[in-house]
Amino acid sequence: MADQSSEPYAGNKLLSEVETSFWIPLVEISADLVRVIDKQTKSKMQAHTNFTEAALLAYLAGVFESGMSMTELSNRLNLSASRVTRIIQDMEAKGLVTRNQSKLDKRSNIVRITKVGVARLNEDGPVHIDTVREIVFSKLNEAEMKTLAKLLVRIRQSLAEVDHNLT
Repeated sequence: MADQSSEPYAGNKLLSEVETSFWIPLVEISADLVRVIDKQTKSKMQAHTNFTEAALLAYLAGVFESGMSMTELSNRLNLSASRVTRIIQDMEAKGLVTRNQSKLDKRSNIVRITKVGVARLNEDGPVHIDTVREIVFSKLNEAEMKTLAKLLVRIRQSLAEVDHNLT
């Protein structure tokens, strides 16, 4: 009989083969998705914005008049407040967004897309969309995308519940 203490994870339950075959690719995709899309977009030398900037512009375009708080942008993109602040400062310097103190809460800043930002989104948006279609959507049929979307929503809801309970 083998010495249990010399075995990896001795005494702990390991992921099953099926769980492992799901978990490892999920973690790898989480780490690689934005990086590879940015790299592909840059290699085409067609986009002036990276994936995160394009996502921010898209969110802000959806709330053109009202804008969005820095906290909400941080939550939507799952980025730290300091990272969003740096990105918004860079985008503000490029004239893509404006940032103003909230009239309702003086502690909060509201970010709005500018006309320059809308023009940049209109120019770069199709490049980012084409890249996502090429890398992701072209590999799946419609039924697979619908099934995967449902599964990812369930996982995302579970994460949101746990996150909510931890705060």
